[in-house]
Formats: sequence, structure tokens, C-alpha cells
Amino acid sequence: MSCLMESKPVGNRFKMERVKAGGLTKTQRICIVLYLAIVGSYCGLELSTFAADLPFFQTSTLLLFINVVFILLIPPILYGLCARIPQRGKKYLMPVVLVFNSFCIHLAILLAIYKAGRHMDFDFNYFWFNLSVAWSVLWKLFAPWLIAIFLSLTAVIFLQQVVFEPAVRLVRKLSWRNGLLLGVAIAAAVLCQSFTIASVRGSAAGFLYASFFSDHRLRNEYRGLYDSHIKELKANGVGAAENGDASRLGDMIIMVQQESLNGLLVNPTITPELLRAAKDGILFSELYGNTIQSERGYESILCGVPPSIAGTLVEKYGVEEVGKIGCLPRLFKAMGYQPVAFYGGNPNPRTTRLLEAIGFERILASDITQPDDVVYDWGYREDIWFTRVNDYIVEHFDTGKYFIFITASATNHTPFKVMDSRFHDRVPYPAPEKFEERLSNTTYVQDAYFGHLYDLYRGNYSDRATLIAVSDHSWPMGIHKHNIYNERGAFEENFRIAMLIIPPTTNNEFAVGTTVRQRFSQMDILPSFLELVGVRQDYRLGESFAPWLLVNPGRARAEPRRMKVCIQPYGGGFIAVHMYPQKYLFDVLGKNVKVYDLLNDPLETSPILHDTDEYLPLIREFFQGYNTDLF
Repeated sequence: MSCLMESKPVGNRFKMERVKAGGLTKTQRICIVLYLAIVGSYCGLELSTFAADLPFFQTSTLLLFINVVFILLIPPILYGLCARIPQRGKKYLMPVVLVFNSFCIHLAILLAIYKAGRHMDFDFNYFWFNLSVAWSVLWKLFAPWLIAIFLSLTAVIFLQQVVFEPAVRLVRKLSWRNGLLLGVAIAAAVLCQSFTIASVRGSAAGFLYASFFSDHRLRNEYRGLYDSHIKELKANGVGAAENGDASRLGDMIIMVQQESLNGLLVNPTITPELLRAAKDGILFSELYGNTIQSERGYESILCGVPPSIAGTLVEKYGVEEVGKIGCLPRLFKAMGYQPVAFYGGNPNPRTTRLLEAIGFERILASDITQPDDVVYDWGYREDIWFTRVNDYIVEHFDTGKYFIFITASATNHTPFKVMDSRFHDRVPYPAPEKFEERLSNTTYVQDAYFGHLYDLYRGNYSDRATLIAVSDHSWPMGIHKHNIYNERGAFEENFRIAMLIIPPTTNNEFAVGTTVRQRFSQMDILPSFLELVGVRQDYRLGESFAPWLLVNPGRARAEPRRMKVCIQPYGGGFIAVHMYPQKYLFDVLGKNVKVYDLLNDPLETSPILHDTDEYLPLIREFFQGYNTDLF
């Protein structure tokens, strides 16, 4: 307020404070410096994209700075231009500019604080496609400061009046020379944007450009084919699942999430417990995760649906419509199994809605825990959570048949820091320096907790239960430059995961102790279990790997014949179509296709660039080629 009052020219005081260069008063200069300090937080949000583990001074940060500059120029220019319109319009438009810009500044600051506190990368594409969750998280964090935030919003509105005054004077007295300079500045900024946008996919500027200049034809084609397939799945529902016989799987099918498990890290040093358990099961060491986010991974694992390039199932179709899709909970419900979910993550209403929509009749969470149980930012510590789940199963599920899904996501999650002091000296890298070492450490600890679950399973119900441990998605480990955030790239390290299937100890049909290196995907899990129980649903897009599970399969084992599609919905968007060893990477923002030979170029360093139209039929073929060879 004081800045606003002091900026008014009063008698000789205005002349005393006036400076020769630029005609700014001392008060205006102070306010401008203050404003620049505030908007600097926005620059910090953008420029700190690579702050963790990567050098700050690099080409990428320079390109980000160039993009940010143009955005910062927009509010004062708009405010100045509004001053030239008639009085009636000016009266309303100028305050709108001030209020809107103040809101944007504060949103950027709050997001920067959130990012600093959680040690997470930030991507505006991720924020946009997850608005319901993002707003609830921000509200939870900042609601106690609501009055202070409101006062700050008001103060910045008045501050902008002072700071933008030079722009008003400039526009009012706009000479041809100043107009030319302004036009050159805007043209240069736009030109810089056009040249640098491909390098700043995760920024706010990158998101805005992607919204207008990405390959909408490719994106819309995929969306249209996706919508048609979901419509067909809803029309067919559970089909004839009630005729299935799941006795070979036991009375309980227990599926447990392995958070962010990168399949490339599965080795005796990082995942000894998973490999110990693999002696009693079938390990899929080179499985593809169809997408890069937990909830989206659940969709492919539990419903066998292809990944979405836009919003999630529940957001796009609603709970009632999603409930019409024949997902594993309802399919096994039709065969007499009670579907139960144990949700060990931090509260997430959207995930809960998904689990309810696809057929879980009970969702147990904090109601089975004890007050002193250890809780991290992302949920209950897994060893404690698995103990509570086991206790509940032993007490309540001693008879009957159950399909159980267990989420566990506390440890192997951003910021990838080992929080359990018992492991500080036991992890592979006690003093980690690189991101890959931090990821390896948290993967190791998560694996140790899985070993605890496996021991509980072996000691209580391994004779009547199938245990499936599957990663919800991968997390890149930095094999490729700067690729340490799962909202960015679409390399193999972004999608490679692992899965272990352990059958009941009383069933000798399964090929226990074997490793399947063929590249199936999460989408193939549902059709594989359908084949195991004798149910045929040809309209599924996945293919069954059931023969690889059995000692004497009813049909010959074969290499995957269907395309495996993986989606990176953020950072501009990528659609990866795998027909191993070929990989076709559709760059939605770049409007091209990169073709890799993964056999001769496993590190994906030498792609061949093609036009999108040349390979668009691959996506159409994926959605049209139904699974007609289950048996």
C-alpha cells in the first residue's frame, strides 16, 4: 500500500525522486526490484527443473530462461495496452490483469514451495492432467495459511499498479521508435520460443505451446480409437466369466504392487528377496509397464485396458461408466471370489474411486493399522503395512475365496531417500552420490520389505493362494542424459518393469523357478489369467502369456505377436509402439517418429527419423487386431 501511495507525484517531491534515466522515482525502482524478486520465484520453478542431481548451468536452463522472459513480459504489456482503450473497458480490464497475474504468481510460488518440500520434479502437463489431486494436495498444504495468502495476493495487486506504471506511460506515449523496439522484443521472444520449445517440454511455456502446436491429429486419432475400445469393453462387461474355473490358482489370488520397480535394477545386489522368491514362481524380468503413473498402471494391470494419452479412466468416464468394464475384481467376483483392496498409500480420492469403480467391494486402509505405525509421505512403511494386511487375512479370510489387491508405495518413491535407519549401513550405496544410487538404495529397501511379505505368505497360506508381485510403473535411472524423472522421457528405462507370479505350493502345473525374458506387458496380465481359468474374451487387446506359466501348456509357447504400446502422457506426449526388436516412438509434440533397433541399439542412441503418417497405421492396427489366439 505504501508503494502505491508514494508513487503519486506530489509537488517538488516528485521532481526530487525523479531520476534522469527512465523517469522512475526511487519508490518505483524499489517496488520494481521487489516485484522482480517475487516473479523470480516463477523463474526458480522453471529453471530448477534439473536442479536435483544435475548441473544448473547448462544449455537447458538457458533455454528455459529465454522461455520464461516472454511470459514475464506479458502482464505489464497487457496492462499498458489496456490503458489505451476507452474508459469503460479500461475500468474493468486493468484490474482483471492485476488480479489474474497476482493469482498466477502466487500459484507458481506455492508450487515451488511444494516442489522444494517434496524434492520432486514439477511438470505443468502432469499438473493439468491431475488437477483434482493437485488442488486437493495444495489445499491440504496451504489451507492453514489462507488469510496470509489472501493478504499477499492483495498486496501484490497494489504493487503491480506501481510496477506497471512505466509500461502505461510507455504505451500512452508510444512513438514509432519505441513501438518498433517493443515489436522487436516481442518478435524475438516469440522466435526464441519457437526454437527452444522442444527442449522445455515440462515448463508452463512448453505446456501452452504443446496445447496449440502438438500433433493434434495423432493425439485425436489415438483418443478416438481408445474411446471406441473402451465403449466395446463396457458393452461386453464380464462376458461369460461365471463359467471360469480358477481352482488352479487357489482360494486366494493376492496381487501386490511394487512401487516404481525398474526392471533393469532386478539383480542379486538390488533385489535379492525378489530373486529368492522367484525360485518358487515364474519371473518376468523384461515386462513393459504401459505407462508411467500408479493409477494408470492399475488400469492396465487390473482392467487390461491400453494406456490413455489424456486423463485417467475415472476422470474421463466417471465411476458408473468405468464400472461397466470387466476388470479382474468383477471377473473373479463372477467366479465366486470376493474382491478386497488393501490401500497402503497416502489418501488419494481418485485412486479410491477407481478401485471402487472396477469392483472392489471393500477397501481397507488406516482402519486396519495401529496408532504408532510408521507413516511416510507416500503411505505406511511396507513391512508394517504387510504385517497388518497379513494379520487381517489370517483372522478374517481363513475360509472362502478372495481376490486381493495390495498397494504399497511408501519407500521407493520421490525423493528416493532411505528413511528406515535400520538400512542405512546395509544398502548397496551407503553414501549415494548419483540418482541411480539413490534409486538403487530405495529399491533395495522395498525389496527387503517384500521379502517380509513373502515369508508371511509362505508361513500362512502359500498352499491355497497365488501371489503376484508386479510393478505399477518404472522409474528411469539416468541411463540417458537428464532422464531421472518419470514425467519426461519415453526410453526403455522409462517403461521396463518386472513381475513375479508364485502359484500355490500344492499345484505342480506351474513352471516354477523359470524366468520369462519375452517382452509382454501389463495389459497381458488380464487375458493371461482368463486363459488360465478357461474364459475367452477375444475383444481384449492384450495377449496371453499363460503357456509360459505352465509345465505342460495346452498350446505352444510363442514370442509376443501383438504390439506393446506404452504411453508417456506428459512432457508433450509420446506413444511408444514395441514390436521387439523394433520400437516406434511417436513424438506428439515433435510431430515425428523415431525408429529404434533395440537388439543392435539397446541404449537407443541411433534412431532413424520418419514422418508420422508413415507409421500411423501401426496404432490403428494395434486397436483393430483383437486377441483371437488365446487357445
